[in-house]
Amino acid sequence: MPKLSCTILVASFCILVVASSVHCIDDVLDVEGKVFCDTCRARFVTRISEYIEGAEVKIECHNRTTGVLTARVEGHTDKTGSYFIQVKGDHQEDICEVELLRSPRPDCNQPDGERSRARILLTKNNGIVSDIRHANPLGFFKKEALPQCSIVLKELGLIA
Repeated sequence: MPKLSCTILVASFCILVVASSVHCIDDVLDVEGKVFCDTCRARFVTRISEYIEGAEVKIECHNRTTGVLTARVEGHTDKTGSYFIQVKGDHQEDICEVELLRSPRPDCNQPDGERSRARILLTKNNGIVSDIRHANPLGFFKKEALPQCSIVLKELGLIA
């Protein structure tokens, strides 16, 4: 009987080792977000904001202690203004951000300083079950605000 218990214990340990190594192979997180044209220069998405197809973004992770770059991935938005970027590895000890690179629209290509980057947590050791991470929307300013912006901002109670 003691040999059987020992065999079961060793087999259980081996299964755990294999299972944990399989988890490491699939150490990829998906980052999703949107890029918009801030048509009212309001610094947030409004009902007349336009999502930008073909905008370029990057994700960079830097070690929080040394500042060393640990990951860099670029992507672009689809026709809905959405991007989907896969990042490999666990970045629990890193500060990771999505950042705007370029807009294909000459009328809307000035990055909004406050909405030009978004911090994201890229680790599976944070209680989030899903492998998908959602970043806040990133925005470019339209060169000139649209005429109907005053109506939109009044609807929101931001101007009288």
